[in-house]
Amino acid sequence: MTAPPPPPPPSSSSTPPVRSRPPRDPDQALLRSATLRMGWQIAAASAVVVVLAGLTTLALSPLLGRGRPEHGGGPDRDDEILRSTLLVAGVIGVAIAGVAGFLIARRAVAPLGEALARQRRFVADAGHELRTPLTVMHTRAQLIARRMEPQDPALPAMRQLLDDSRVLGEIVDELLASAVLTADPGRGEPIEVRALLDEIARSMAVLAQAREVQISVAGPPGVWVTGSRVALRRALAALVDNALGHTPPGGWVQLAVDVRGEHVVLAVTDSGEGLAGLDPAELTRRFARGPRAADGPGGRRFGLGLALVQEVASAHGGTLTLGPAPTGGARAELVLPIRS
Repeated sequence: MTAPPPPPPPSSSSTPPVRSRPPRDPDQALLRSATLRMGWQIAAASAVVVVLAGLTTLALSPLLGRGRPEHGGGPDRDDEILRSTLLVAGVIGVAIAGVAGFLIARRAVAPLGEALARQRRFVADAGHELRTPLTVMHTRAQLIARRMEPQDPALPAMRQLLDDSRVLGEIVDELLASAVLTADPGRGEPIEVRALLDEIARSMAVLAQAREVQISVAGPPGVWVTGSRVALRRALAALVDNALGHTPPGGWVQLAVDVRGEHVVLAVTDSGEGLAGLDPAELTRRFARGPRAADGPGGRRFGLGLALVQEVASAHGGTLTLGPAPTGGARAELVLPIRS
Protein backbone atom coordinates (compact mmCIF):
# COMPACT_ATOMS: atom_id res chain seq x y z
CA MET A 1 0.00 0.00 0.00
CA THR A 2 1.54 3.22 -1.15
CA ALA A 3 1.54 6.39 0.99
CA PRO A 4 -0.61 9.28 -0.20
CA PRO A 5 1.26 11.92 -2.15
CA PRO A 6 2.28 15.04 -0.21
CA PRO A 7 0.16 18.17 -0.68
CA PRO A 8 1.35 20.47 -3.41
CA PRO A 9 3.31 23.55 -2.29
CA PRO A 10 1.37 26.77 -2.23
CA SER A 11 1.69 28.67 -5.46
CA SER A 12 2.58 32.32 -5.70
CA SER A 13 -0.88 33.00 -7.09
CA SER A 14 -2.62 31.76 -3.94
CA THR A 15 -4.73 34.14 -1.89
CA PRO A 16 -2.61 36.08 0.66
CA PRO A 17 -3.46 35.57 4.32
CA VAL A 18 -6.04 37.88 5.75
CA ARG A 19 -4.54 40.28 8.26
CA SER A 20 -6.52 40.77 11.41
CA ARG A 21 -7.49 44.34 12.07
CA PRO A 22 -6.69 45.85 15.45
CA PRO A 23 -9.66 46.25 17.74
CA ARG A 24 -11.51 49.48 17.23
CA ASP A 25 -11.02 52.01 19.96
CA PRO A 26 -14.48 52.95 21.31
CA ASP A 27 -13.25 56.36 22.46
CA GLN A 28 -11.92 57.22 19.02
CA ALA A 29 -15.15 56.00 17.42
CA LEU A 30 -17.16 58.19 19.78
CA LEU A 31 -15.01 61.24 19.02
CA ARG A 32 -15.23 60.58 15.28
CA SER A 33 -19.01 60.30 15.47
CA ALA A 34 -19.29 63.50 17.50
CA THR A 35 -16.98 65.33 15.07
CA LEU A 36 -19.03 64.25 12.06
CA ARG A 37 -22.28 65.20 13.78
CA MET A 38 -20.94 68.63 14.69
CA GLY A 39 -19.64 69.15 11.15
CA TRP A 40 -23.04 68.34 9.64
CA GLN A 41 -24.74 70.66 12.09
CA ILE A 42 -22.41 73.54 11.24
CA ALA A 43 -22.92 72.90 7.51
CA ALA A 44 -26.71 72.84 7.94
CA ALA A 45 -26.61 76.03 10.00
CA SER A 46 -24.47 77.74 7.37
CA ALA A 47 -26.91 76.69 4.65
CA VAL A 48 -29.81 78.09 6.67
CA VAL A 49 -27.95 81.37 7.15
CA VAL A 50 -27.26 81.66 3.41
CA VAL A 51 -30.89 80.91 2.52
CA LEU A 52 -32.22 83.39 5.08
CA ALA A 53 -29.79 86.05 3.89
CA GLY A 54 -30.98 85.55 0.32
CA LEU A 55 -34.64 85.68 1.28
CA THR A 56 -33.98 88.79 3.37
CA THR A 57 -32.29 90.44 0.42
CA LEU A 58 -35.26 89.71 -1.85
CA ALA A 59 -37.76 90.88 0.76
CA LEU A 60 -35.96 94.11 1.69
CA SER A 61 -35.02 95.27 -1.78
CA PRO A 62 -38.45 96.76 -2.61
CA LEU A 63 -38.80 98.26 0.87
CA LEU A 64 -35.41 99.99 0.81
CA GLY A 65 -36.01 101.32 -2.70
CA ARG A 66 -39.47 102.72 -1.91
CA GLY A 67 -39.76 106.43 -1.28
CA ARG A 68 -36.46 107.34 -2.93
CA PRO A 69 -36.43 110.07 -5.60
CA GLU A 70 -36.40 108.89 -9.15
CA HIS A 71 -34.07 111.62 -10.45
CA GLY A 72 -30.38 110.98 -10.35
CA GLY A 73 -31.06 107.26 -10.13
CA GLY A 74 -30.14 104.57 -12.57
CA PRO A 75 -27.30 102.15 -11.78
CA ASP A 76 -26.06 104.23 -8.86
CA ARG A 77 -29.44 104.06 -7.16
CA ASP A 78 -29.62 100.29 -7.70
CA ASP A 79 -26.15 99.83 -6.22
CA GLU A 80 -27.12 101.85 -3.15
CA ILE A 81 -30.22 99.73 -2.64
CA LEU A 82 -28.19 96.55 -3.05
CA ARG A 83 -25.56 97.67 -0.53
CA SER A 84 -28.17 98.58 2.04
CA THR A 85 -29.98 95.30 1.54
CA LEU A 86 -26.80 93.24 1.82
CA LEU A 87 -25.79 95.14 4.97
CA VAL A 88 -29.07 94.35 6.70
CA ALA A 89 -28.97 90.73 5.49
CA GLY A 90 -25.37 90.38 6.71
CA VAL A 91 -26.23 91.63 10.19
CA ILE A 92 -29.15 89.21 10.41
CA GLY A 93 -26.97 86.38 9.09
CA VAL A 94 -24.24 87.05 11.66
CA ALA A 95 -26.80 87.04 14.48
CA ILE A 96 -28.29 83.75 13.29
CA ALA A 97 -24.83 82.22 12.87
CA GLY A 98 -23.87 83.28 16.40
CA VAL A 99 -26.97 81.72 17.94
CA ALA A 100 -26.53 78.52 15.92
CA GLY A 101 -22.84 78.30 16.87
CA PHE A 102 -23.68 78.75 20.54
CA LEU A 103 -26.27 75.97 20.46
CA ILE A 104 -23.99 73.60 18.55
CA ALA A 105 -21.04 74.31 20.84
CA ARG A 106 -23.17 73.70 23.94
CA ARG A 107 -24.26 70.34 22.59
CA ALA A 108 -20.67 69.47 21.67
CA VAL A 109 -19.29 70.38 25.10
CA ALA A 110 -22.00 68.53 27.05
CA PRO A 111 -20.22 65.12 26.78
CA LEU A 112 -17.04 66.69 28.17
CA GLY A 113 -18.88 67.79 31.31
CA GLU A 114 -20.26 64.28 31.75
CA ALA A 115 -16.77 62.81 31.28
CA LEU A 116 -15.33 65.14 33.94
CA ALA A 117 -18.09 64.19 36.36
CA ARG A 118 -17.41 60.49 35.75
CA GLN A 119 -13.71 61.06 36.31
CA ARG A 120 -14.32 62.77 39.65
CA ARG A 121 -16.67 59.99 40.74
CA PHE A 122 -14.12 57.35 39.75
CA VAL A 123 -11.33 59.04 41.72
CA ALA A 124 -13.57 59.42 44.76
CA ASP A 125 -14.82 55.82 44.59
CA ALA A 126 -11.33 54.42 44.03
CA GLY A 127 -9.94 56.48 46.91
CA HIS A 128 -12.65 55.28 49.30
CA GLU A 129 -12.11 51.67 48.25
CA LEU A 130 -8.32 51.94 48.71
CA ARG A 131 -8.38 53.74 52.05
CA THR A 132 -9.62 50.78 54.12
CA PRO A 133 -7.14 48.12 52.88
CA LEU A 134 -4.28 50.59 53.14
CA THR A 135 -5.20 51.39 56.73
CA VAL A 136 -5.41 47.68 57.55
CA MET A 137 -2.05 47.00 55.88
CA HIS A 138 -0.37 49.84 57.77
CA THR A 139 -1.82 48.65 61.08
CA ARG A 140 -0.67 45.08 60.52
CA ALA A 141 2.81 46.27 59.60
CA GLN A 142 2.91 48.29 62.83
CA LEU A 143 1.95 45.22 64.87
CA ILE A 144 4.61 43.09 63.20
CA ALA A 145 7.27 45.77 63.73
CA ARG A 146 6.42 46.02 67.45
CA ARG A 147 6.79 42.24 67.89
CA MET A 148 10.16 42.10 66.17
CA GLU A 149 13.37 42.10 68.18
CA PRO A 150 15.63 45.16 67.89
CA GLN A 151 18.43 42.91 66.60
CA ASP A 152 16.23 41.38 63.89
CA PRO A 153 17.90 42.03 60.50
CA ALA A 154 14.47 42.39 58.87
CA LEU A 155 13.47 45.29 61.14
CA PRO A 156 14.88 48.07 58.84
CA ALA A 157 12.95 46.64 55.89
CA MET A 158 9.77 46.52 58.00
CA ARG A 159 10.23 50.15 59.02
CA GLN A 160 10.67 51.09 55.37
CA LEU A 161 7.45 49.21 54.62
CA LEU A 162 5.71 51.27 57.29
CA ASP A 163 6.96 54.50 55.73
CA ASP A 164 5.88 53.37 52.26
CA SER A 165 2.39 52.43 53.43
CA ARG A 166 2.04 55.76 55.25
CA VAL A 167 3.07 57.71 52.11
CA LEU A 168 0.65 55.67 50.01
CA GLY A 169 -2.16 56.47 52.43
CA GLU A 170 -1.30 60.17 52.27
CA ILE A 171 -1.45 60.08 48.46
CA VAL A 172 -4.91 58.48 48.56
CA ASP A 173 -6.13 61.10 51.03
CA GLU A 174 -4.78 63.87 48.79
CA LEU A 175 -6.50 62.38 45.74
CA LEU A 176 -9.79 62.23 47.65
CA ALA A 177 -9.44 65.83 48.80
CA SER A 178 -8.66 66.95 45.26
CA ALA A 179 -11.71 65.16 43.81
CA VAL A 180 -14.08 66.51 46.47
CA LEU A 181 -12.72 70.05 46.17
CA THR A 182 -13.00 70.06 42.37
CA ALA A 183 -16.59 68.80 42.49
CA ASP A 184 -17.82 71.10 45.27
CA PRO A 185 -15.66 74.02 46.44
CA GLY A 186 -18.21 74.67 49.20
CA ARG A 187 -18.27 78.45 49.17
CA GLY A 188 -20.38 80.63 51.42
CA GLU A 189 -19.33 79.75 54.97
CA PRO A 190 -17.98 82.61 57.14
CA ILE A 191 -14.58 81.72 58.65
CA GLU A 192 -12.64 83.56 61.36
CA VAL A 193 -9.09 82.99 60.18
CA ARG A 194 -7.20 83.60 63.45
CA ALA A 195 -9.26 80.90 65.18
CA LEU A 196 -8.57 78.59 62.24
CA LEU A 197 -4.82 79.21 62.50
CA ASP A 198 -4.90 78.55 66.26
CA GLU A 199 -6.71 75.27 65.63
CA ILE A 200 -4.16 74.17 63.04
CA ALA A 201 -1.25 75.10 65.31
CA ARG A 202 -2.70 72.99 68.14
CA SER A 203 -3.24 70.00 65.88
CA MET A 204 0.30 70.23 64.46
CA ALA A 205 1.97 70.84 67.83
CA VAL A 206 2.65 67.14 68.42
CA LEU A 207 4.42 66.80 65.07
CA ALA A 208 6.38 70.01 65.73
CA GLN A 209 7.52 68.75 69.15
CA ALA A 210 8.61 65.43 67.66
CA ARG A 211 10.79 67.31 65.19
CA GLU A 212 11.97 69.82 67.81
CA VAL A 213 10.50 72.76 65.89
CA GLN A 214 8.68 75.66 67.55
CA ILE A 215 5.31 76.63 66.04
CA SER A 216 3.51 79.93 66.76
CA VAL A 217 0.59 82.06 65.55
CA ALA A 218 0.54 85.83 64.99
CA GLY A 219 -2.01 88.33 63.74
CA PRO A 220 -5.15 90.13 64.88
CA PRO A 221 -8.41 88.30 65.61
CA GLY A 222 -11.75 89.22 64.10
CA VAL A 223 -10.69 88.86 60.44
CA TRP A 224 -13.19 86.89 58.35
CA VAL A 225 -13.22 85.28 54.93
CA THR A 226 -15.90 83.40 53.00
CA GLY A 227 -15.25 79.85 51.89
CA SER A 228 -15.01 76.21 52.89
CA ARG A 229 -13.55 75.68 56.36
CA VAL A 230 -12.61 72.08 55.58
CA ALA A 231 -10.81 73.03 52.37
CA LEU A 232 -8.95 75.96 53.93
CA ARG A 233 -7.93 73.88 56.93
CA ARG A 234 -6.63 71.20 54.59
CA ALA A 235 -4.65 73.75 52.58
CA LEU A 236 -3.09 75.46 55.60
CA ALA A 237 -2.29 72.13 57.23
CA ALA A 238 -0.49 71.09 54.04
CA LEU A 239 1.57 74.29 54.12
CA VAL A 240 2.47 73.77 57.79
CA ASP A 241 3.32 70.11 57.23
CA ASN A 242 5.55 71.06 54.31
CA ALA A 243 7.28 73.74 56.42
CA LEU A 244 7.85 71.32 59.32
CA GLY A 245 9.26 68.71 56.97
CA HIS A 246 11.87 71.11 55.61
CA THR A 247 12.86 72.80 58.89
CA PRO A 248 15.75 71.30 60.88
CA PRO A 249 15.56 70.71 64.65
CA GLY A 250 15.80 73.95 66.60
CA GLY A 251 14.00 75.96 63.94
CA TRP A 252 10.57 77.56 63.98
CA VAL A 253 7.39 77.82 61.90
CA GLN A 254 5.01 80.77 62.18
CA LEU A 255 1.40 81.10 61.03
CA ALA A 256 0.30 84.70 60.56
CA VAL A 257 -2.76 86.60 59.36
CA ASP A 258 -2.60 90.08 57.86
CA VAL A 259 -5.04 92.42 56.12
CA ARG A 260 -3.98 94.14 52.91
CA GLY A 261 -6.74 96.34 51.60
CA GLU A 262 -9.61 94.07 50.54
CA HIS A 263 -7.61 90.85 50.92
CA VAL A 264 -6.54 88.63 53.79
CA VAL A 265 -3.03 87.14 53.70
CA LEU A 266 -2.53 83.81 55.48
CA ALA A 267 1.23 83.30 55.65
CA VAL A 268 3.26 80.25 56.73
CA THR A 269 6.93 81.15 57.29
CA ASP A 270 9.74 78.82 58.39
CA SER A 271 13.43 79.04 59.17
CA GLY A 272 14.30 75.95 57.13
CA GLU A 273 16.40 75.33 54.07
CA GLY A 274 14.38 77.69 51.89
CA LEU A 275 13.75 77.41 48.16
CA ALA A 276 17.34 77.46 46.94
CA GLY A 277 17.52 75.74 43.56
CA LEU A 278 13.73 75.35 43.32
CA ASP A 279 11.30 77.02 40.94
CA PRO A 280 8.16 78.13 42.86
CA ALA A 281 6.04 77.69 39.72
CA GLU A 282 7.15 74.06 39.38
CA LEU A 283 6.42 73.23 43.02
CA THR A 284 2.67 73.58 42.48
CA ARG A 285 2.65 70.76 39.94
CA ARG A 286 1.22 67.47 41.13
CA PHE A 287 3.80 65.05 42.55
CA ALA A 288 6.55 67.63 42.09
CA ARG A 289 10.01 66.77 43.38
CA GLY A 290 12.95 68.97 44.12
CA PRO A 291 16.57 68.16 43.27
CA ARG A 292 18.34 65.31 45.00
CA ALA A 293 19.22 66.14 48.57
CA ALA A 294 20.38 64.49 51.76
CA ASP A 295 16.85 63.50 52.83
CA GLY A 296 16.53 60.75 50.24
CA PRO A 297 17.70 59.47 46.86
CA GLY A 298 14.75 61.02 45.05
CA GLY A 299 15.03 64.55 46.39
CA ARG A 300 12.45 66.58 48.27
CA ARG A 301 8.91 65.35 47.64
CA PHE A 302 6.00 67.78 47.55
CA GLY A 303 3.28 65.37 46.33
CA LEU A 304 -0.16 66.85 45.85
CA GLY A 305 0.10 69.21 48.83
CA LEU A 306 1.01 72.48 47.11
CA ALA A 307 -1.12 71.62 44.08
CA LEU A 308 -4.12 71.19 46.38
CA VAL A 309 -3.37 74.48 48.11
CA GLN A 310 -3.39 76.23 44.74
CA GLU A 311 -6.72 74.60 43.86
CA VAL A 312 -8.18 75.75 47.19
CA ALA A 313 -6.94 79.30 46.57
CA SER A 314 -8.44 79.35 43.07
CA ALA A 315 -11.76 77.96 44.30
CA HIS A 316 -11.97 80.78 46.85
CA GLY A 317 -11.02 83.52 44.39
CA GLY A 318 -7.51 83.88 45.79
CA THR A 319 -3.91 83.09 44.93
CA LEU A 320 -0.96 81.14 46.32
CA THR A 321 2.48 82.76 46.41
CA LEU A 322 5.72 80.94 47.25
CA GLY A 323 8.99 82.70 47.88
CA PRO A 324 11.95 83.13 50.23
CA ALA A 325 11.39 84.39 53.75
CA PRO A 326 13.20 87.48 55.09
CA THR A 327 14.95 85.25 57.63
CA GLY A 328 16.32 82.90 54.97
CA GLY A 329 13.70 80.18 55.02
CA ALA A 330 10.58 79.82 52.89
CA ARG A 331 7.29 81.74 52.98
CA ALA A 332 3.94 80.68 51.53
CA GLU A 333 1.13 83.24 51.28
CA LEU A 334 -2.50 82.32 50.73
CA VAL A 335 -4.25 85.54 49.62
CA LEU A 336 -8.08 85.49 49.89
CA PRO A 337 -10.78 88.15 49.52
CA ILE A 338 -11.88 89.59 52.86
CA ARG A 339 -15.45 89.11 54.01
CA SER A 340 -17.21 92.47 54.12
